[in-house]
Amino acid sequence: VHAAVRHTQQQLAQLLHHEHATLALAQRCSGVAAAAPLFTALLNYRHAGGSSVLAPNAQAAQTAWQGVHTLHSQDRNNYPFGISVNDAHEDFSLNVQVDQQLDPERVGAFMLQALAQLVHALAHAPHTPLRQMQLLPETEQAQLLAFNATEAAFDAELCIHQLFEQQARLRPEAIALVFEQECLSYAELNARANQLAHHLVALGVGPDTRVAICLPRSTEMVVALLATLKAGAAYVPLDPAYPAQRLAFMLQDCHPTVLVSRSDCAQALPASAGVSLLWLDAPDPAWLLAPQHDPAVPGLTPAHLAYVIYTSGSTGLPKGVMNAHAPVVNRLRWMQQAYGLSDSEAVLQKTPMSFDVSVWEFFWPLLEGARLVLAKPEGHKDPDYLISLIDQHRISTVHFVPSMLQTFLQATRTHDCSSLRRVVCSGEALPAATAQALVQRLPQAQLHNLYGPTEAAVDVTAWPCTGNEGAAVPIGRPMANTRIHILDAWGQPCPIGVAGELHIAGVQLARGYLHRPELTAERFPPDPFGAPGSRMYRSGDLARWRADGSLDFLGR
Repeated sequence: VHAAVRHTQQQLAQLLHHEHATLALAQRCSGVAAAAPLFTALLNYRHAGGSSVLAPNAQAAQTAWQGVHTLHSQDRNNYPFGISVNDAHEDFSLNVQVDQQLDPERVGAFMLQALAQLVHALAHAPHTPLRQMQLLPETEQAQLLAFNATEAAFDAELCIHQLFEQQARLRPEAIALVFEQECLSYAELNARANQLAHHLVALGVGPDTRVAICLPRSTEMVVALLATLKAGAAYVPLDPAYPAQRLAFMLQDCHPTVLVSRSDCAQALPASAGVSLLWLDAPDPAWLLAPQHDPAVPGLTPAHLAYVIYTSGSTGLPKGVMNAHAPVVNRLRWMQQAYGLSDSEAVLQKTPMSFDVSVWEFFWPLLEGARLVLAKPEGHKDPDYLISLIDQHRISTVHFVPSMLQTFLQATRTHDCSSLRRVVCSGEALPAATAQALVQRLPQAQLHNLYGPTEAAVDVTAWPCTGNEGAAVPIGRPMANTRIHILDAWGQPCPIGVAGELHIAGVQLARGYLHRPELTAERFPPDPFGAPGSRMYRSGDLARWRADGSLDFLGR
């Protein structure tokens, strides 16, 4: 602090050589267009004149105001913010002028806090780094803490597949899975997944091992996902549409114990995968002879991995994000608490499984006794097909990225989607015009705008759209057991309304990046605002708090 004040004083002393330059000259030299303000904040330092004794006129003026307290005043000024420092030799007085639209009381509280911290540091701790000074007033600190009061008591003792098994026992005859002309009950789906799981265990699959799954959207895909979890492993989705070079890298990097696929995907796989291959459509497959009861995997806990999903990131080099059962269960429990899916409803699964939105599409309905309806491969790109599917199966819940939602809403038959109760958006910034269009075209459906990276179990904030959000749709408030920190470049909390980098903390954080400990340490630093040993994730996204506790997304 002392060094910064001295450096500022030296800079100001050097600038005194230009004190007689006019504002018009400064405007011409700046290159700033005349219509634009040259500056938006003004600091005026005024000396009393040379004597600490008040002149007679000043004494008379001061006497005239004795006993009078100013409650409110308004002045005209050419600048949104101005502060005048009046140096009376023996003491200082400060006058702050703030544009009415900028909340003068709040800005004044910030200035008072900053000056008090600065003076205290100069007197008692002059070597304190400026970035460590607490500039948020206590009232705003308390408000930010309240925004993150998200504690919720969810059952954290069971894994994803164990919650599905509960439904299979409760509702064995209910329809669990629908794909084109095929329907499986909860009992049938559970039995088939159990057979494959027992076979995977026999092949050496266990907790924190990985099973790569390269399948088109199908009944076999869901069976393989559940079987992998039941065997204790994490599934690694491989999209058959990916380039062979990308698939080869992912296989080499994740080093799966088994690769599960189908003969019609053989051409997509690298010639020398170097892993044990299990073809689900092989003649007389051995796994169909395995037991049908739920397998018991010794030592398996919700802390073990559920999936590894690869993201490209800014470098273009795929990196595997490791997510455990516990974060996913928290995400699914929050969703059920917030949206209340009933066992009579149907959820459409259309997101490619290489994207983490597919996680809740697959498992949320299966954990709540509802129906999971699969779109045909590539069907997610065809609005007319989706409308027919929604109408045929009375789908209540569907997900869209905003750009696809825009295309979907332009279809002529959206009136056939009368069964829709929830439309979930994520993956891109949601334009306000798109939200308004949905409210008009599908008035019976609630639009939810969600935000979250793969590194934090799908989503971490949510906003129920009204269609009246104005110019920008918020990304909402933190989900249960999740905390959001908006931090400046020095890791300090940003005031409400000020942009900073969005950091995520809480139970939904991923374990990190597979085989990338240095990158994991960089992107998942310690959480200085949490309990000892806790971490947070640096998203790289810009955001800001609103006064109501919701968040605006401002880009990367």
